[in-house]
Amino acid sequence: MNNCPFCNFDRRKSEFVSETENTLTIFSNPSLVSGHCLVLPKRHIEKLSELNNEELQSLFSEVIKTQELLLETFWGVILF
Repeated sequence: MNNCPFCNFDRRKSEFVSETENTLTIFSNPSLVSGHCLVLPKRHIEKLSELNNEELQSLFSEVIKTQELLLETFWGVILF
């Protein structure tokens, strides 16, 4: 776990999109690709199959919310 780049990243240098009890969404590198985000589980895991149902639901809910936010922001598309 000590070498995990997601557990040890510098929060002060990251641009946050959102944070929930189970997830953290950040821009990964906006200078390379506008809007490219990472939705991360807060609990350290090696495989998605290690997430419990609540964490899994939260993670994919945030992926969908982030997708809708990015589509609206960058392409003017509103999803209902």
